[in-house]
Amino acid sequence: MENIKVSIIIPVLNTQNYIRECLESAVNQTLKEIEIVCVDAYSTDGTREIIKEYAQRDRRVRLLNDDRGSTGYANNLGFREAAGKYVAILEPDDYVSPVMYEKLYLMAEMENCDTVRADYQVFWGEGEERLFLDKPVAKEKCIYNQVLSAKKDKSLFLNDMSTWTGIYKKDFLEKYHIRHNETPGASYQDNGFWFQVMALADRVIYVPVSGYRYRLDNPVSSVNNPQKLFAICDEFDFIQKKLAKENNFTPNKEIFSYMKYIRYVGSYYRLAPELQLQFAERFCQEMREHKEKGEINWSMFSQTQKEMLEKIISSPYEFMNHIEQGQRKVMNFLDKQGQVIQFGCGSDGIRFLSYMKLHGMTDKIVCIADNNPKLQEKSLFGIPLVSPEYARQQYPHFGYVITSLNYGESIREQLEQSGVEKDKMIISCLC
Repeated sequence: MENIKVSIIIPVLNTQNYIRECLESAVNQTLKEIEIVCVDAYSTDGTREIIKEYAQRDRRVRLLNDDRGSTGYANNLGFREAAGKYVAILEPDDYVSPVMYEKLYLMAEMENCDTVRADYQVFWGEGEERLFLDKPVAKEKCIYNQVLSAKKDKSLFLNDMSTWTGIYKKDFLEKYHIRHNETPGASYQDNGFWFQVMALADRVIYVPVSGYRYRLDNPVSSVNNPQKLFAICDEFDFIQKKLAKENNFTPNKEIFSYMKYIRYVGSYYRLAPELQLQFAERFCQEMREHKEKGEINWSMFSQTQKEMLEKIISSPYEFMNHIEQGQRKVMNFLDKQGQVIQFGCGSDGIRFLSYMKLHGMTDKIVCIADNNPKLQEKSLFGIPLVSPEYARQQYPHFGYVITSLNYGESIREQLEQSGVEKDKMIISCLC
């Protein structure tokens, strides 16, 4: 094949139930000058045979072997073997809209981009029972459709980090030796790849094109494998070493420590209870080191984040007790209010809602308010998604559970300005 515009890399292991839909979406792209590089870790459930079937009838489909059982290695191998001008990652249990790669490719060519990132949808279920929710890749509408760089604006690091939402110029990846960490399994390797891209790219564009469809059937899971306890820590160690090798760590040290804090807090919540203390001890040690080296910019942190960071730097036990107290406050608030409005349907909001569903408490949520208009006028688990204005109008006396750890303070201010009393809202620690 010649003149391949986009190489789609699919790391695969035992996804028989989903791989056909994934491959169908890839081979039916409106952009025809593509290749589909499946890197399989020797699947035993029939997945491998399905890939071979597609490869026999479409010469654009290739099958490579992942000899290490590492998603990071599989992606790196796919990048090395890719013949396209741009590369993309497609997870085998997801799929993409027919026009996704054509639209991203045209934008990348028109603006000579290192990477183009796009909006996406998360979904639950199968067939007609599927529920889709739109997810913006950028936090602010004003940054879409313009050339940007995190070298000049570190706030770009706060946008969605999902690596599969975009395409990447292969020459750019080669120039800076940008690769995934080749740790075993699929444990946070996207963090390192994303951070390198954002730290080193000169030309980034976000586009309001929703192309990727991300499966989210089980958003609540705890990590019970002690061998993966420090996987996120190993990933951030990998990031720091990679940036230092490119003489690019110092300009990014403050955003690095901030993003590490965010990812570590999220990882802590997903751990099995018996593993949390070990993780908190390492969290404490690393954040203390960042503080001693002057690598923490406290102005980046919200008041809620500052309180939590102060606790973790002080002691892992104070950190854990702070979270436990916060969780008790949320449960007491729910008991006192009876029914509440959930504010926020991002990743934290979905985890909170899933927690409530797991414990049979979704009847306490009368509606979910969110500032993203793409999420409004839908429902999730039978709970309507509405605008903040609608929620305030329809339920003027109800309390609010704010389900955003990173933007909780700004949401609290928004609610106060709309007339909600301080004792009628709480920032959740259940997510």
